[in-house]
Amino acid sequence: MNYLSYQILRFAQNDRGGANWPLTSILKVINNGISVEDGHTLKDMLHRLIPLLLLIGVILFVSLNFQTIKRTVVYKLNISGDITHSDFNEEDVLKANGKFDEEAATAIFNSKVIDYPKTSLAYSYKQSLRSDDLKESLAKSSNQDQAVLGTTTESGEEKWIEVSLAEQKLRAWEGNKLVMEFPISSGLWAPTPKGTFNIWHKTRSQTMSGGSKELGTYYYLPNVPHNIFFHKGYAIHGAYWHNNFGHPMSHGCVNSPLASVAKLFEWAGPVVPAGENVGHATPENPGTRVVVR
Repeated sequence: MNYLSYQILRFAQNDRGGANWPLTSILKVINNGISVEDGHTLKDMLHRLIPLLLLIGVILFVSLNFQTIKRTVVYKLNISGDITHSDFNEEDVLKANGKFDEEAATAIFNSKVIDYPKTSLAYSYKQSLRSDDLKESLAKSSNQDQAVLGTTTESGEEKWIEVSLAEQKLRAWEGNKLVMEFPISSGLWAPTPKGTFNIWHKTRSQTMSGGSKELGTYYYLPNVPHNIFFHKGYAIHGAYWHNNFGHPMSHGCVNSPLASVAKLFEWAGPVVPAGENVGHATPENPGTRVVVR
């Protein structure tokens, strides 16, 4: 009970020689409001306070989330000054040897140092080099055309990849047969390009960096696993720095769960031979078709 209600009860119980007011009358007075000097009831005062309280709430929200709001607005208006249009720089892609960087010790995402799972990434990398699936594919390659390995099945069905930006899902097909499906995270700060492409390059491991320190989108992520480049520096790749698949998160690339993209890497062309870290599309070793829509 507030102070004003307390005073009402005292007044009711001591009014005119101690005669008590009925409880229903007291509650009615409190509910309807007591008249004050300016002639307004408490309800009128509350109605006046509500807009002020809402304004204070908005000011507090904006002040506490200013960086996030500013970042979203400037990226939407394309005035962020961030020149990163894909998670990888195309020149760096071609220079990379695809090997695991044992010296890397720190990972940064959205300008914050994050847990860097170096041990598990290193294990996955070594397993990829010794992949039984790759060995089996290479064994078949002595009797089959290389195109069969990466772009078609033994029965002649085309292998192709579908990326749905609206659903935030990736599907791998063999003709009309669905063979893989998993959630992804496409471009948030820069759009993922739509269209029909062919994988032109693959690396088992690669460092990526970019973003804006001022806006809190800076990233330095060593040993990004299973990079499948389908258009310039845009790639389908594993993401160890978040688990928010199903929602846009990237600078344009297609972030994917680690185990899922590892299988896709082995399934799609161009084939990366066992023991090697880089595969580049050629007429003899073509890249799988990728449709982004």
